[in-house]
Amino acid sequence: MTWIDITTKVAASDGLSPISIDDVELVVVRVEDDWWAFEDRCSHAGCAFSQDGEMDDTTVICYCHGSEFDITTGQPTRPPAEEPIRTFPIRMRDGVLEIDV
Repeated sequence: MTWIDITTKVAASDGLSPISIDDVELVVVRVEDDWWAFEDRCSHAGCAFSQDGEMDDTTVICYCHGSEFDITTGQPTRPPAEEPIRTFPIRMRDGVLEIDV
């Protein structure tokens, strides 16, 4: 694994933080004390969660067509999406937020 420091790229709030690493568009979000990272595209129609999405605990909702995904696994939990989204390992280590893409 190659961990990349993304501390300065991520907003301090609990909202969706879109970032780009090596041409990979991601969203980073904090839910309570845990950090999660997932691709910034719904697998149904490619809408960007950072523009058309909202979080409900560990579920990201795509408002383009109503698909929902569990961000802990990437699995769709509500159609029309049938394919999962990619998730990425993320960790907080000594005050530094790191991701492996």
